[in-house]
Amino acid sequence: MKRRVLFIMDGMGGGGAERVLITLLGNIDPERFDVTLLLINRKGVYLNQIPSHVRVLGMYSRPGTPAYRLATHWRGIRDRLRLGRARRLLGDERFDVTVSFMEGAPARLHQLLLDRAPRNIAWIHTDIHRGRWYEFWHTQAAESAYYRSLDNVVFVSDDARRAFLEEFDTDAPLSVVLNPVDTDAIRHKAAQSASATAETRFTIVTIGRLIPLKRQQRLIGAARILKQRGHDFAVKIVGAGPLEAELRRAVDDAGVSDRVELTGFMANPFPTLAAADIFCLTSDVEGFGMVVAEALVLGVPVVSTPVTGVKEMLARGGGVFTDFSAESLADALERIMTRPDELAR
Repeated sequence: MKRRVLFIMDGMGGGGAERVLITLLGNIDPERFDVTLLLINRKGVYLNQIPSHVRVLGMYSRPGTPAYRLATHWRGIRDRLRLGRARRLLGDERFDVTVSFMEGAPARLHQLLLDRAPRNIAWIHTDIHRGRWYEFWHTQAAESAYYRSLDNVVFVSDDARRAFLEEFDTDAPLSVVLNPVDTDAIRHKAAQSASATAETRFTIVTIGRLIPLKRQQRLIGAARILKQRGHDFAVKIVGAGPLEAELRRAVDDAGVSDRVELTGFMANPFPTLAAADIFCLTSDVEGFGMVVAEALVLGVPVVSTPVTGVKEMLARGGGVFTDFSAESLADALERIMTRPDELAR
């Protein structure tokens, strides 16, 4: 008999956790597992990439409307409304295991649905000590109770597990499961339309959602410094998100519109990544840094802030670290741009 698994996720936007979920679902054996994906928001650029053997249930199809914002504003009302919608979708169904695949809203909904399965697992994709971006969804007491109620807590890196232990206590086993990296698929996609990404200047690429935690402003600031120092180069910021308009203004204000391009979301960013001289990660917080792994698969050196997960990936080389300032980022990029031996190393 098939094992019944319920995954809970916020939506299928263009982030690393969503890509990991697509890879994971695509590699689950449908002969052994009956998988349901419960999406709080049935939207996102990866929605059409969910494998056909996965049943998808969506609670909200039009997030962002006034009624939706009103319903999510007050914690007590929000919890009751979301639990009611989830119960209507799930009916009387029971599962063998329920997995919340991210912190924040999925974890909170999971806490309300713990009775749906005898085993319950949380999957942590961030540095929970430094990156508590999701406090809107949980009180500290409720979140602590949630982790104490689980059968397992999964982390995407050793550092993410250590960060968790600085915040919470639980008797549940703590497991580290590194994000699956489909190397063959990455290389195959990178070989597509490579000519369209041709750039004669030294090229720096960053990929990620345009949200505060990713701090693409740091790279814009570094571009301003490098331009002032007389360097010619190209920066491509790949991704979409709520900060797009703000970042475009920042590019104009810094006077680097001739150096920095915001490309928007790319369904296949790998030809652009493969053609880069450097991949740059500017985040305040990560759990694993999926796009760093993808850069390493393609042999693209990395310049990164010292965030969780990436420190483990670059422990044997493949990149350099900066601090969290635009100046430090500019210095590292300048050293690599002007020293071919350093780039080759």
